[in-house]
Parts: sequence; structure tokens; C-alpha cells
Amino acid sequence: MTFTEDFYLNSIEKLSSLSDDELIHSFNKEVGNLGWTSTRGAYLSALNDAISQRNFKGTPLIIKGGRMSIKRHISLRNNQLELV
Repeated sequence: MTFTEDFYLNSIEKLSSLSDDELIHSFNKEVGNLGWTSTRGAYLSALNDAISQRNFKGTPLIIKGGRMSIKRHISLRNNQLELV
């Protein structure tokens, strides 16, 4: 297993244990961050998967075709994702 794969698995485990609000906060911290490394790619992939697993309403606002957009902040109200 590569470092990036191991990092992804650790990240998905940590993100899956967060509350809904903590998960949304983790997403919002990534908005506007233009830096890129393979480790960040693994983290964003884990974040994408963790959000997808929650089955929030409105997920297509940020995840289209399996790819997550971190262009805008989001909020969660009554299990519904909304763009801020």
C-alpha cells in the first residue's frame, strides 16, 4: 500500500467519525485553497466519499459525476446542503 492510499484510508476513517457539522466545517476549510499535492488529493477524495456516504439532500450542488467542487462554502439545514 502506498503512502497516499494509507493517507486516504486514515482520512476517511477520521472524516466518517465527525459530526455532520464538523464534516461541513472540514469541507468549508478547503474552499478557496488552490494548493495541490497528492496528499491533499487523497484527503479531498476521502472528504468527497465521507459527504457522499451521509446521503445529504442537495449533494449534487457540490458533487457532480462523482467529483466534488470546493468553489463555494456550504451549510447544512435539516439534512439539506445549501450553497452559502
